[in-house]
Amino acid sequence: MDKVEICRQLKKTVRKVIIEDHTRVLSSGTGVVVRSDGALLTARHVIEKDGVGVYHGKILAYGMETEPVEYQPVLSGLKLDIQLPDMIQSLVIDLTILKPTSALTGMDFVPLSPKLAEAGTDVIIAGFPDDIGPPLDFTDRLNTQNPEIDRLKKAYDGYFKYHFRQCMFKHGMVGHVQKIDLKMNVASLVLPGLENVHASGAEYWLDNHLTYGGSGGPIVNTNGELVGIVCQRAFTAADPNEREKKIPSGTGMGLSHQLISWILDTYD
Repeated sequence: MDKVEICRQLKKTVRKVIIEDHTRVLSSGTGVVVRSDGALLTARHVIEKDGVGVYHGKILAYGMETEPVEYQPVLSGLKLDIQLPDMIQSLVIDLTILKPTSALTGMDFVPLSPKLAEAGTDVIIAGFPDDIGPPLDFTDRLNTQNPEIDRLKKAYDGYFKYHFRQCMFKHGMVGHVQKIDLKMNVASLVLPGLENVHASGAEYWLDNHLTYGGSGGPIVNTNGELVGIVCQRAFTAADPNEREKKIPSGTGMGLSHQLISWILDTYD
């Protein structure tokens, strides 16, 4: 499948995820549809506040050409933390699954790759970056001397820009693979009938990344299959002598879907 076809398919399946409380946007990111019932994969930090719990707001997902759909976490109480020896703190799996609050059917979705990607794999990443606005600096050219235009511009800057659906696609390569073996006990109260989880996944380092808002976006191979989810972008020091001044390094980190997609078979 060529890049044009992959991007065409992603336009149908990538969603802008927004958590809002009336007129306030609490968080925003990206997600991707992975089942015909509308189930989304995204980064866990998109819906959680500093890793301490889900934002108290409505979770909405917008497609490029679709109306907003309300979502909820499949298992908001499940903490995918792996306790590793000789580490100060546990490894947090920054992934989550969202399901629509109302039943959906026949949705376009990205199929899951059955295999882990290897270093050197060409990929396409997609997302809705928050710091990319309308083309040609449109809002900067508005006549704000007009009170009504000024009011609309302030409304856009303060809230509506988060609803601006401009999906960005980037080409990249998997530059490094760190395999992760997930073995953990799951309380039956969290997942009835499922006591043990064993999944082999990976952390991917990519030679490209999206900007803020792209978290939770898909990482897709040249077969059009989902290999992972965008979780972080790396930073480097602007000046070796001033390490507190960080700038994007052009590198991103993603996690393979295998670390979370096993949950898809545990709910109706």
